[in-house]
Amino acid sequence: MELVPLLTGAMAQDIANAAFAEARRHDLAVTITVVDRSGQTMAVLRDHRAGVHTLRSSYKKAYTAVSQKKETATIGEGIRDGTIPADFRSLDENIIALDGGIPIHLGAVVAGGIGVGGAHGSEDVMIARAGLKVLEN
Repeated sequence: MELVPLLTGAMAQDIANAAFAEARRHDLAVTITVVDRSGQTMAVLRDHRAGVHTLRSSYKKAYTAVSQKKETATIGEGIRDGTIPADFRSLDENIIALDGGIPIHLGAVVAGGIGVGGAHGSEDVMIARAGLKVLEN
């Protein structure tokens, strides 16, 4: 029986904490959500200044990243250039094609996703990447 790498609660919290610290360094008010491979929430951190909509957008970005096993920025680009159909977003109510969602890889396996909402798209991506750096250790 092959063991599949598992994103643990402690790992999810570490990822969220590292991403939150990066947002704070840049004075960005965001929400960070980390989900497991099935799209279930494992960790959420919301800056007290972040808009209420960021709770849902960060979740949708994390969900889309794990569901599609690719970055939401890549999906958005594909919709804009026509390589991904525009009706892609109607696949599921949790699908979103805004920058800031990145799959979490443990080895070759997509074990979860991180989503950041509340800043500009490139800043959301930067924050998410900072969170994923904790997995490099």
